[in-house]
Amino acid sequence: MRDLGIYVHLPFCPHVCPYCDFAVEAVGPSLGDAAERSYVEALSRELELLVLRFQEQLEGRRLETLYLGGGTPSLLSPSALERIVDLIRERIPGDPSEVTLEVNPGRSDTRAARQWRGLGIDRLSVGLQALDDAALRRLGRAHRAEEGRQGLARCLDAGFENLSVDLIYGIPDQTETQLLAAVEELLDLGIPHVSTYALTLEPGTPFGRAAAAGRLSVVSEGVVRRLGRRVRAQLAAGGVLPYEISSAARPGFEARHNSRYWQRRCVLGLGVSAASLLSERRFQNPRRRSAWESALERGQLPLEDYELLDPVEQQRETLALGLRQLRGISRSAYARRFGCLPEDSFPTEFAELFEFELLEQAWGRIRLSDRGVQLADEVFGRLMLAQPSSTTDDRA
Repeated sequence: MRDLGIYVHLPFCPHVCPYCDFAVEAVGPSLGDAAERSYVEALSRELELLVLRFQEQLEGRRLETLYLGGGTPSLLSPSALERIVDLIRERIPGDPSEVTLEVNPGRSDTRAARQWRGLGIDRLSVGLQALDDAALRRLGRAHRAEEGRQGLARCLDAGFENLSVDLIYGIPDQTETQLLAAVEELLDLGIPHVSTYALTLEPGTPFGRAAAAGRLSVVSEGVVRRLGRRVRAQLAAGGVLPYEISSAARPGFEARHNSRYWQRRCVLGLGVSAASLLSERRFQNPRRRSAWESALERGQLPLEDYELLDPVEQQRETLALGLRQLRGISRSAYARRFGCLPEDSFPTEFAELFEFELLEQAWGRIRLSDRGVQLADEVFGRLMLAQPSSTTDDRA
């Protein structure tokens, strides 16, 4: 397909949460005009260089989705966001079917939200994370539960029907009752998309270091899995149906941009740490803003990693990413793409995954079983290390 998604990383946050492992930097309550202009100008230079470097791969592609992520993109002024949207539309033709802005619920107001709508932004992803103050304090979030509720109300008042809300479970000392009450509150509000994530203690983050030193209580793996099951079941009972291991939506509100990653469709990334997949070329920018900006000032693309994926790597990624979708992978579509069935690509690994009832077949598709959803990371890790049989390797 000759469509294209674009992701723009805006790394600025009022403060950095202790569990966060993204490429972000704390700038306080406001970014400032000079810093805004500097970053937007660098984005413009990067897009110009990308269009020149990958002219052949971008030829004929049309913009299908645009995602403004971070960080806290809503920290930027509407005029800066408008400039970013305009510079992309100037370079890439097309009328996107989805334009998403990530929002901190404690930093949104109705006036700004209406300005976002005027820019063509039609979907907001709200970093709510929890709806009780104890959990929010535990996470180190700057907003409180009532501010989160008010932020959601302002987004709804501004006319945003397509809202996604992030929830974290497995927070130390958070009760199941508090978690499920938050889910019920979102259902009562009619929120059409909810992304749920188990709290991950990444090495190098304050939470990761505290856990390693025994200074942070850790919720057991069994409890985390149970909470995930309960959340997914409650969302489904309320009509918000899980369609990916971390995502649930009312019919028609599935995230189009995020789906591009799971389906291995082309995405061009701009900004600090942004990653791209373009015609089986994968490349990524450095996490440090200084390194990203320095390369652009020299007239160079700031590509820290660049690789052309071989057929075996394409097969691995197609399986590991595609199985994130709960409907799984079409065996016939995979066979048309790679000339063999999924289970024939890596027969040893598939035999084991079926034997341990982590995968199942239904209606011409291979998908995670209920048990496989609970152990999804193990399934994906196994597939990403899978070795092809000599027959499929030759065929690829």
